[in-house]
Amino acid sequence: MTVWNFNRKIILTAVAITVMLAACSSPIVTGMKVHMQSQEYDEIVHLADSVIARGDSLNAEIWFWKGRAHTEQSQWTEASISFMKAHELDASGALEINEFWFVFFNSGANTMNSGDIGSAVEMLNMGIQIAPERPDFELMLGDIELKDNNDLPAALEDFQNALQKAEALIVSVQEMIDNTSDPYNLDYLAQSLAQAEALLIQSFFNAGSVLTMMALDSEEIEMLEYIQQAKDVYNRAFEVDPTNVDVLDALAGAYLLEGDYESAIGIFNQAFVNIELGLAEGWLTEDDANSIMANMLVSKGYAYLEMEDYEQAIIELNRARDIIGSDFVVLSTLAHANFVMENYDESLSIIDSVIMLEGLTPSELSNTYYTRYACYNRKEMDSEAAEALETALDFDPDNANYWRYLASTYSRLGRRNDAINAMQTAEDLDDGNN
Repeated sequence: MTVWNFNRKIILTAVAITVMLAACSSPIVTGMKVHMQSQEYDEIVHLADSVIARGDSLNAEIWFWKGRAHTEQSQWTEASISFMKAHELDASGALEINEFWFVFFNSGANTMNSGDIGSAVEMLNMGIQIAPERPDFELMLGDIELKDNNDLPAALEDFQNALQKAEALIVSVQEMIDNTSDPYNLDYLAQSLAQAEALLIQSFFNAGSVLTMMALDSEEIEMLEYIQQAKDVYNRAFEVDPTNVDVLDALAGAYLLEGDYESAIGIFNQAFVNIELGLAEGWLTEDDANSIMANMLVSKGYAYLEMEDYEQAIIELNRARDIIGSDFVVLSTLAHANFVMENYDESLSIIDSVIMLEGLTPSELSNTYYTRYACYNRKEMDSEAAEALETALDFDPDNANYWRYLASTYSRLGRRNDAINAMQTAEDLDDGNN
């Protein structure tokens, strides 16, 4: 609510004017309420605009009911402007404008989707003024800081503010539940509590994700500190909803990042149990469950690779492959696992499947052909190895290491001049990067 810093005489004068205007406009407001009951929203807006045009623009109720009409028409920006004007004029706080916080949220979301980020931020900050207890605004502001501004500290601050507000909102709603026996009100409050808990989990999840990103951009000591903070945040979310698969996946990812692969695998196993529970209880569809499980199986396979348990890694990756079929991440990781196990023919067969995939990036293609080269190199098939490296260089011509490996392969093939030229290219690239 606006804080007025006037002296007593001016305050009394302002109150007197407000009362007088309200009295003069009460028939108009009554008419607007009648139109509202009849769902005649255009008439309300027209009536409000005509009154405002005649000079009565200081009556908070007129702006309030105009905002209500725009809300019923899903005209979020127009409703936000009207409610904000009512908020500024409603010195007594008699109008429950905060109940319409979602108007500002929807307006901010629509404005952001249209590409006007500045206006979206302005609208969301208005929403914070109207309903400072709602965590929704900071959640969206954090998304903007993260995705549009790439400002990790600012995004983290917004998400932390959101989770504090979500925690307070849960307490407030729970108190209302404890103090009512009205079954209809209880049903509404139960839904509100579930929504508040969802906002809290989203806030925890987002804050943990930002902390993980900050860890990746940090030196080792700071990295471990950020990872621990992320784990703490995810565990707090897990306390709210121990069945949340996304939180478990994120927590396992934090363990992977710090190299605690056994803990990550344990969490993945727990997540798989929750996925089965979600399928049985109906809050996960089969498609969603398969998508989540496949991604986790890939990560689990990676953990086993790092633990040098290659046979188990291949088992997990093949399970992922059975679920989602030909996928670049699954197939390329499988090819790598088979290469490490010296199953070169199997790795080459998988690489052939990778190359057949559509939409691969130059980086993905260069890495795939490099793995093909590595297999042929181990099989001492130098002509095929050289061809694979040449193709890899078509997609990554500035890779000095590839040129060095190619020089060595050319040398074994007796292609002396080609070997010299390839080595010179590698050295030139090294000099250019120094």
